[in-house]
Amino acid sequence: MYHKPKVSIIIPCYNSENYLQKAVDSTLNQSLEELEIILIDDSSTDKTPVLLQQYKMQDNRVEVITHSENTGLGPARNSGIKIAAGEYLFFLDSDDYLHPNGLEVLYDKARAEQLDILQAQHIVHRNGNKKVMPPDLPPFSQPKTGIEYYNAGFLLEPKACAKLWRTEFINKHNLQFSSGYYEDLSMVFRAIFLAEKVNNHLFAPYHYIIRQNSITQQKPTQAHIKGFKQSLIDMQHLFLYPELTGKQSAFTAGFFLYLKELSAMALQTGDDRLIDQTKDFVKEMTDKYACFLSGNTLLPFIKRYILQYSPFLYARLKKMYKKS
Repeated sequence: MYHKPKVSIIIPCYNSENYLQKAVDSTLNQSLEELEIILIDDSSTDKTPVLLQQYKMQDNRVEVITHSENTGLGPARNSGIKIAAGEYLFFLDSDDYLHPNGLEVLYDKARAEQLDILQAQHIVHRNGNKKVMPPDLPPFSQPKTGIEYYNAGFLLEPKACAKLWRTEFINKHNLQFSSGYYEDLSMVFRAIFLAEKVNNHLFAPYHYIIRQNSITQQKPTQAHIKGFKQSLIDMQHLFLYPELTGKQSAFTAGFFLYLKELSAMALQTGDDRLIDQTKDFVKEMTDKYACFLSGNTLLPFIKRYILQYSPFLYARLKKMYKKS
């Protein structure tokens, strides 16, 4: 008899042979057994395809999708969404891993409250050190709408991982990840806006490993800048909704902090042409939307004041301060 999986775990894999085992084993050994594990081989050139087929032969909960061309993290996740049969979705990167009862804890809460999105914490591993992020993630006695969640007085976590997503909600709104870098930024912000029930959980089931060769550790390139810019372009339509731009708006505060991060990324490249192009883009966005940041109590006054004037200047000042 067929039993619908409670959670579909989607794991994109590209040349992951050196760390794939820990990621996949952490899903197969979950205390919640009613799972579907969808492994996407994004045209790997190492032994990843062989390992994925071995997992499929060992456990009937495993499905494997094979891409003939390398598409990137976002399109690979989209491939997994298309075939997912679980009541909820969970996104896991192939170099990270899960706490043994992580999905059971998340599923029980999400199911009990009929949530569209459940946000959990994650543990960042860097150079032998561990840090729980985000440190402040207040759970609510009752689920909030996405708009209420935006105005709840804390900054949003833009990662798709460490969240449990109701599959019906994802499909209803045709929520997709973009291609290129920073593929989840605009998707997460749009999804929360659309959600009818969102809550937090002070629990960290996701172990996020920062490696030397990971995207977050690479020197930024033009492709990184392009992906980040596109995400911000995709997000700007949310300024059309006044209910998202109040005094405690996480959207407005987040948008300007991302403009600052984009500026810092461009400065890190050392490419004068790329820096000038990014500076022009940031100025254009600032001129359009700085009025929405005025009075936002989510950011300290000095930070808010400088961001309103120039996120690029803020990034440059931060860089100078770090050197001194």
